[in-house]
Amino acid sequence: MHPFLSLPWMEDYAAHCSKDAELVQSLKGFTALIEYGWLDVPNPSVYLHMRDGLPQGIMDSPAQKVNMRVYARTDIWQRIYHRDISAKKALLIHELKFKGSMLTLLKYMDPINATFRRMGDVPATFALNARARGSE
Repeated sequence: MHPFLSLPWMEDYAAHCSKDAELVQSLKGFTALIEYGWLDVPNPSVYLHMRDGLPQGIMDSPAQKVNMRVYARTDIWQRIYHRDISAKKALLIHELKFKGSMLTLLKYMDPINATFRRMGDVPATFALNARARGSE
């Protein structure tokens, strides 16, 4: 089990979402470099590169311009992970912070929300990850 939003966890999460053909189809045309980050702990951000609805890479630093940023406090990430709140609702009540194209977000809101629901399918811990502790 890996820390939530760590590189290995994100790889498992991307692979899990990629197995859902209906989800991949609904994201067809969606291309972005997405930064996932924290508001309250020193865990580093993780970056997911999507091209035409499929993950193309996961990295710990962006190789190009970030198109979308999503940040939240640990308690909000946990609520999303445990499906106590949807990403859509967290965005609407400003608990999940978003920077990027609002038009793109609105166009793909339902499938993006579905990907966030799948976060809870991938086992995770919510401790500081090794990179945040300076172990790497």
